[in-house]
Amino acid sequence: MTMLMVSNCPKCGKVYQKNVRNMCQECIRSFDNELDQCLNYLRDHRKATTEELSEGTGVKVSQIVSFIKESRLLLMSYPNLTYPCNSCNSPIRQHNLCATCRIRIVSDVNEMKEKEAKAKERGIGFQIRDRFQR
Repeated sequence: MTMLMVSNCPKCGKVYQKNVRNMCQECIRSFDNELDQCLNYLRDHRKATTEELSEGTGVKVSQIVSFIKESRLLLMSYPNLTYPCNSCNSPIRQHNLCATCRIRIVSDVNEMKEKEAKAKERGIGFQIRDRFQR
């Protein structure tokens, strides 16, 4: 006896037979249709921004961003497409963080390392008397 592996579609909630794309057939068709709409629009409007692409096709910006992050829309082919920084939501074209956020995080990490180094200079671990003095 063969058991069917079923699950709920993460997009619409319908029960579907599990597949490689982890979506029901209707959502797969919708997904492919939206991608085709984006690609067709970009053929005629190569320099469109992400917002213009969304307005021109009716595809949500969040879906366009997922196409970009999944490498279904290649940024090197379309010079004005961007996606938001994971920290501050400013538009970027590569990596997950903008340069400003990367610099801020690196400086914060360096500050923490310096604090740890100073704490180690005083001695490894903590002293019991440190606990009672607080």
